[in-house]
Order: sequence, then structure tokens, then C-alpha cells
Amino acid sequence: MQPAPQKSKSYGTFAIIGIIIGLIYWHPGLSSLMKPSNVTLAQNTAITLRLDQSISSKSSTSGQHFGGKLAQPLMVDGREVLPAGTEFSGTVSQAVPAGKLAGGATLRIVLNSFSFQSKEYKVQAPPVVRVTQGQGKRTAKMAGGGAAIGVLIGALAHGGKGALIGGVAGAGAGAVGAAATNKPQDIVMPAESLVTFHLGAAVNVALSPTSPARRSWFFS
Repeated sequence: MQPAPQKSKSYGTFAIIGIIIGLIYWHPGLSSLMKPSNVTLAQNTAITLRLDQSISSKSSTSGQHFGGKLAQPLMVDGREVLPAGTEFSGTVSQAVPAGKLAGGATLRIVLNSFSFQSKEYKVQAPPVVRVTQGQGKRTAKMAGGGAAIGVLIGALAHGGKGALIGGVAGAGAGAVGAAATNKPQDIVMPAESLVTFHLGAAVNVALSPTSPARRSWFFS
């Protein structure tokens, strides 16, 4: 009848060891000591950001920094690597406002880095470029049309010399009219709007073990 207590004692020892291991695994402070795992964000991964502030070809300047938050989580093989809301930062590399007569606007922004689990990661991605086309051809056509009308009016009213004067006046009127009605628009990316970059090179992200919501009373 003696072996029974010994067997019961062995079960009790295993139970205590299991409880200790469970406490170590589940407690946030201790689970953070586990070695992080590396996950790779592949080249061409889409990064969709919600801008923190407005960016404009007219008001922004080259070298100006901007920020944005990840609009949706990035998943790799069904595992969340970066959660929605991850902070990204970038730079305005070119901001050209729309010209007075025919020049279009240009806005070019680049992505630089993101912060995750107290670590900053550099990224390489092709710039996002927005361009509004200038109205040069249309302006030229309208100016030419104005000149033709001027020639016709001058010819009818004053003959050959009047045709030349009317043509010059008509050309000027056509150019002014084109500028007034075909002014190219500036580019604006409003705050809270979405913009998508694509990674130009893979990024290795170190994932620390996630802490569960429940905490152990033993360490509280």
C-alpha cells in the first residue's frame, strides 16, 4: 500500500511544472523574452495609407515630410504582419504648381519608413506621381482661332491692312480667352484620402510574440 502516495506525488510535481510553464508562456512580461520571428514582406506588396494631412502641388514644398497610417493590415500566409494603423512616413520629392498659361501641375511623393513594435524600418518603393496636363495645344488652337477671326473681321472692315491689325488683336484675344477658360488645376491629396505604394524591395519584419489579453493573477 506504500507506492500509491509516491505515484500521487509524481502527478503533483508534473502539475506544478505545467502550471509554471503555463504562467511563463501566458504572462505578457515573460512572453516578450521569447525570440522574435522574422517575416518577409515581398517585393511589390501593396501599401495603402490614409494620409494624416493634405498634400498639394501648390502648397507643399520639395523635402516636406508627411505621415500616413496603414489602412488595412498586411497579411503573409494568413498571418498578420503589420496591423491597420501602423505609422508610415514619407517625403514630398517634387511639387510644381499649375502654370499661368499652359504649364501643368506635378506632385511626386516617396515612402521612406514605418514604425512597428518600437523599431523603425526603412522601405524602398517607387514614387507616387500625379500630373495634370498643360493646355498648350488647346491654347495654341484657341489663339489661332482668335487670329483667324481677327483676320476675317479686319478684312471685311478695313481691307488688307485692317486684316493684319485684326489678326494680331484676334490672336491676343484668343490667348487670353484660352488662359481664362483652360487654366490647369493643381493637384490635391486631401487628409484622410487613400494612397497606395508598392514595395520596390522586400522588407524583413521581426515579430515579437503577441501578448494575450488576459493576465495571470500570479504575476499581477
